[in-house]
Amino acid sequence: MVMRSDKRGNNVYLCLGSNVGDRLLYLDEAGKQLQLIATEPIEFSEVYESQPWGNELLNPFLNCVVHVKTGLAPIQLLKKVQEIELGMGRLEKSRGGQYQNRVIDIDILTYNNATIDSLCLTIPHPLLTNRKFVLLPFVDLAPEFCLPYSLKSIKNDLQECQDELECALFVQK
Repeated sequence: MVMRSDKRGNNVYLCLGSNVGDRLLYLDEAGKQLQLIATEPIEFSEVYESQPWGNELLNPFLNCVVHVKTGLAPIQLLKKVQEIELGMGRLEKSRGGQYQNRVIDIDILTYNNATIDSLCLTIPHPLLTNRKFVLLPFVDLAPEFCLPYSLKSIKNDLQECQDELECALFVQK
């Protein structure tokens, strides 16, 4: 399936995460970089701090969700996101099947109301509804948003989420 971009702006939700260095600064910098591909100002959720998912030996993460309107097609968006990650010093996401600490991690959660399943990109993000650190900030921005394969809202997905890792609103000290 070939998906064309919409010059008026495709509705995209992304999850930003960082767990090394000045985590808040890295989220802010990623937002500034994403603004360069946006057709309108980006909307940011609150920032949440969570235990690391998938490897308890990692540092705690700060996460937020951003709503971006962009003219980029899905694969163009993926390439741009990867460029931003590399430009900010992102190394590998995992090593030997284990997640690693990351300066920045940007996941494409949704793209319009599309379902994409290719070798390099899966939308909606396959683990979206399993992670409180994604659902909590997503609910901040779009509590009634429904994934294309679901009649339930993101708010309902959060209520049904089985993730027991701690995740709370980040309060800067």
